[in-house]
Amino acid sequence: MTSSPAIRRRGPAERWLEALPLGNGRLGAMAWGDPRRATFSLNESTLWSGGPETDRAHRTARAEAADALARSRALFESGAVPEAQQQIERLGAAWSQAYLPVGELSIQLEGGEDADAERVLDLAASEHVVHAADGEHLTFLSRADEVLVHAAPCPGDAHPVLEFSSPLREEQREAGEGSLTVLLRAPSDVPAGQFRHEEEVAWEPTGASRAAVAVRTRITEGRLLMTCAIVTTWQGLGEAPDRDVQDVLEQASRQAESALSRGEEELRRRHRADPLPGLDEVSLALRGSAEAELLATSFAYGRHLLASASRPGLPPANLQGLWNARLEAPWSSNYTVNINLEMNHWGAGVAHVPDAAAALAQYVEMLRTAGAETARRLYGADGWTVHHNSDPWGYTDPVRGEPSWSTWPMGGLWLERELESLASFSGRRAEEIARERFPALREAVAFGLCLLHESADGHLATFPSTSPENLYLTGEGERVSLSEGTGMDRWLLRETGQHLLDAAALLGLEQDPVVLRAASALSLVPGPRVGADGRVLEWHQDGLPEAEPTHRHVSHLGFLYPGAEPVEPELEQAVIRSLEARGDEATGWSLVWKACLWARLRRGDRVQSLLELFLRDAETEDGERSGLYPNLFSAHPPFQIDGNLGIVAALAECLVQSHRGEIELLPALPPMMADGSVRGLRARPGIAVDMDWEQGALTSLRLRAVGEGAFGTHRVRRGDRVVSVGLTGLDPVELNVTALR
Repeated sequence: MTSSPAIRRRGPAERWLEALPLGNGRLGAMAWGDPRRATFSLNESTLWSGGPETDRAHRTARAEAADALARSRALFESGAVPEAQQQIERLGAAWSQAYLPVGELSIQLEGGEDADAERVLDLAASEHVVHAADGEHLTFLSRADEVLVHAAPCPGDAHPVLEFSSPLREEQREAGEGSLTVLLRAPSDVPAGQFRHEEEVAWEPTGASRAAVAVRTRITEGRLLMTCAIVTTWQGLGEAPDRDVQDVLEQASRQAESALSRGEEELRRRHRADPLPGLDEVSLALRGSAEAELLATSFAYGRHLLASASRPGLPPANLQGLWNARLEAPWSSNYTVNINLEMNHWGAGVAHVPDAAAALAQYVEMLRTAGAETARRLYGADGWTVHHNSDPWGYTDPVRGEPSWSTWPMGGLWLERELESLASFSGRRAEEIARERFPALREAVAFGLCLLHESADGHLATFPSTSPENLYLTGEGERVSLSEGTGMDRWLLRETGQHLLDAAALLGLEQDPVVLRAASALSLVPGPRVGADGRVLEWHQDGLPEAEPTHRHVSHLGFLYPGAEPVEPELEQAVIRSLEARGDEATGWSLVWKACLWARLRRGDRVQSLLELFLRDAETEDGERSGLYPNLFSAHPPFQIDGNLGIVAALAECLVQSHRGEIELLPALPPMMADGSVRGLRARPGIAVDMDWEQGALTSLRLRAVGEGAFGTHRVRRGDRVVSVGLTGLDPVELNVTALR
């Protein structure tokens, strides 16, 4: 198998966006790569402000919510949309909590500068190496030993100096010869908002997380070895972070000491014997240009980042994955459920990042419990809901603010839809998936059904409804977001509802009450609608002027991607008109979504235009734009990791599509991807695809079922050529590609 590419840079990083990321699913570090002053910006995935009860005093009560919804509905039907929207704002009264940095650790070594040393992030081995004049400086985050390991050349009589600083409150520090232990306290509450002042952050001891950082060093045989352990008071998803502080301190010290005692060679052996799951099972190679090679690196980098930021039972990859330098990060570095959390995981199935898929599934399991209380309290509804923002404590209410970015109650349906998609690549039997997924689908659809009202045209429409973060203009020119039955709502309810009906049919549960309600109601929920201008309708009626015609969100097109509904040619033309009206220029993650949509339309030429924007430098003399920062982090701007993770799915969609009931190869190949190879990419219902191509023509193809659910006969398509392939076991099947050329 072709090894993953590496990221190479000359000279040490001078700022955070030049440093290179490492992670083991829980611990994160940005390695700055200075051989004389090794510096690491540290993170730990469970270190968040607040806790499950932080927002309780702010939650909207049932009576007030019922009054707000009733008034809003009446005002909306009368045409008073701004006034109706003001009532909806009463539902949101709090905010989700913030993902926090641990701090910055450095170790000062003696000797002169080496400004030209090469630093390399090896994406296959998950190691950072600086090749300096005095030898190899090695850093990795070990899953086996749960520590940061740094080893470097060092004279035996040297006296390295450890330094550690943090934006968190330091409660305790113990420093000794070659050792350091620090106890930190996280804020008890960080109100949401990008541009604030630290005095708004609450630091009360009650309800605040603690983090113990233990560092140990030794020098033997001309090598320095440093181990750093980080342990928090985390007790689990949705649980109060109130673990005994003394236990946390002792565990951190034990981990650092135990790892140090193993020595560099044994630590590296154990690290390589316990790699990030799935990382070596999928690879992409592209040839022909520097841009093609950078695309292949971006694919490997995205998989590396997602695997590095995810572990089952811990918070999934957040808005910045695992890497955040600021106490007050952009958008709190939390979970934005209207696109970013889902996009983070679009590649987890097709490009096989199993721990990320498992982490998301367990996170959603926690949200179901918290979201059931929110559904009853705010809507008097069955099932469960989550709105635009969330955190590991189970925040599911709308946040305080304008409804376009606060009051969108369809997050539960989208997350369940994403879990269905991830399961479809697993190779498990359909009946097994249905048994596991039916209860969750039932609850999500039950909530969606409770939002339905009869619209003026006799259809059923959700209310309240918004199209995430977008606005339209009233007849008086007022900017509003409140609608009913937006395009995104209809897609999510119809597709998730169909998943429920399909699961019920497999399990013989067609008479289940929610299934019966869904079967009856979904026929009255319209599918995608086309306006008089030939574009897909986003709002509740045609002709509503857009406040921002080139808006970054394309939520109303979600039925095409990531959705899997059958799309007729006329509707494809409406999507094309909609995308053309939106334009290519957008934020980093929006470029990725548009690339996915054009790939579904089999338009490799349009995908190429978006990839060129994605790969450009984010920083210019005129300021920042979407593109890549020096360390290849994706720019919104500012940095958001969804672009890095989403590009994995976009490139996969150019190479293999399987949502139409057959395996379609190279359906949307951009010119810059004309020559290459891929290994291990997944097609539904769980088939690993290995293939090579030159100038867009297949030169080799091998398929392998990854589970019993993929046994059987499958149609394989390349353009208008189709062959049937039988998979009867787990052994790979080599195909003669002549019939597909």
